[in-house]
Amino acid sequence: MPPYESAATSTTSTPVSDAAGPSTSPVNGRRTSVILREFLAGHPEPRISLGALRDALEDRGFGVLLFIFALPNLVPLNVPLLSAVLGVPLVLLGAQLAYGAHKPWFPRWLTERSFPRESFTAVVLRALPYLERIERLLRPRLLALTTWTGERFVGSAVLILAIVLTLPIVFGNWLPSFAIAIIGLALVEKDGLAIVIGLIFGVIGLIIAGAVVFGFLKAMLLLISAVSI
Repeated sequence: MPPYESAATSTTSTPVSDAAGPSTSPVNGRRTSVILREFLAGHPEPRISLGALRDALEDRGFGVLLFIFALPNLVPLNVPLLSAVLGVPLVLLGAQLAYGAHKPWFPRWLTERSFPRESFTAVVLRALPYLERIERLLRPRLLALTTWTGERFVGSAVLILAIVLTLPIVFGNWLPSFAIAIIGLALVEKDGLAIVIGLIFGVIGLIIAGAVVFGFLKAMLLLISAVSI
């Protein structure tokens, strides 16, 4: 059987030190935090298109993109429309990862969508200190979940979480976003244990979202019954 290159990581193996952060030596050569700093430094334009973001990070695979598109829902900042713009790509990434694609793909109408660089920078800079702490805990383990077959299973889970994330469910966005972000980082670092932790948070998020929807429907039925009496 020929060797397989994981869809979630690149094969670069040369460690890179970041002037704004610690020296790094993960599986893919650079930490996600370093890649994000480089992206912000290399894109001074006032608006960032999804196509530019995808193209700049494409060689990192799906993992970094999953983290970036889930990030806006995790940071307590008022960024109008940013979460909505980044929600659809999560669905597409989850579907492609579940299918077994090796490279992320977005339709043209989506690649041309953009958001203010200032807002994106604010979100990333707010999250970087926490991201760097998490990265120190990640390392290759439980590698069965990072193989091609394992990534397809993980992609199916991400797809379900991403669909829930796009729905207007009160208190239903944070945990699915957190789960997807952890899974994305875990795919980059080939950390199967972190993937499991992300999936656990995802299941909890689905339960909470289901409870919210059930409560809303029950309240609507009671209201309709009261009006009809």
